[in-house]
Amino acid sequence: MALSYSEALFLYCFKKIKDERTIYSLFHLFQGKKSSQTIQDAHLYNLTPFFQAFPFLTRQELESKVISLQNKGLLIQKAPEHFILSDKGERELSLFVTRRPMPPRYLDGWKYHHLTSLFWQRLSLLVQVASNLVHQKRQFIPVQNKQETLDWVKDYIRRQNLSREELGHGIFKELSHCLIQCEGEPAVLVRRLTGHDRIGLTSIQAADELEMEHVHYRLEFLNIVHFILHKAVETPGCFPLLDGIIRDIEKPVPFTLSTEKTYQLIKKGYTPGQIAQVRNLKLSTIEDHIVEIALHLKDFDLEAYVPKSKQERILQAAQNTSAKKLKQIRDQVADANYFEIRLVMAKNGDKS
Repeated sequence: MALSYSEALFLYCFKKIKDERTIYSLFHLFQGKKSSQTIQDAHLYNLTPFFQAFPFLTRQELESKVISLQNKGLLIQKAPEHFILSDKGERELSLFVTRRPMPPRYLDGWKYHHLTSLFWQRLSLLVQVASNLVHQKRQFIPVQNKQETLDWVKDYIRRQNLSREELGHGIFKELSHCLIQCEGEPAVLVRRLTGHDRIGLTSIQAADELEMEHVHYRLEFLNIVHFILHKAVETPGCFPLLDGIIRDIEKPVPFTLSTEKTYQLIKKGYTPGQIAQVRNLKLSTIEDHIVEIALHLKDFDLEAYVPKSKQERILQAAQNTSAKKLKQIRDQVADANYFEIRLVMAKNGDKS
């Protein structure tokens, strides 16, 4: 029997982490846990697209899925909470991804997780209000009930200085352009929208109507939303109305609060040891922060912490072992400490 989408998704992720992380590392990834370990793992194993993809997933649901995959002979347990794909699992996954690439092309949970929910709340309400304005309907039940979202839409419309017809046509034009360019199925998003004469479906209703597994629908929905965000952020001049929805919140992925404090001290020239002393934290905690900073900043000066020659030897060791286990790498690069290895691997995870 062919794999379901959710089975393929879990096998894909288990294949990425091998048996180097527990099943709960995936739980924290899907929930979007803002811990240094989860953030580092997402980058190290090239799983950033799935960051916060399933924030409502429970441990019980994850454990049940693992047991099911194991019972079907697709997973093999190597140690408590550690699994690898069986030969059958490898074959089935390979067949699946030839028909349906994974992850969806534009899915980028790490880059857009802090924008996705608010963007959808604003967009869905804006479409509803614009549709009712065009058809001169003043009485309707808003699809979003947060007062801040309602106030934001009122202010947004006021700032556009457009007639109701111009606003409605403009939103329709920009959304249509995105949906035509995106490789996803437009109905995945359109079925969710509410207008003057139709009520949008819930995610479960839309998935059922489109005959998609709910996990599959969720990723396809995020894929389209992330594509729209990409177009709005990267080419705001072409999508001024969509860009306006996130202009006040559009910013790089924020550091965790504690990491931000460490970053400010780094910019002042403090060493990791000095920061640990000033903040009364363990040096290992500060090192976690620095790894997180390296993942955020494209221009992070890695050589300030690890000499170039040592970086190259660490990466070579990682390639030789075909694993991300720090101890195996350190056995080959004895003069490197674990912080240096983590930093290099985090910054170059997709190259190792």
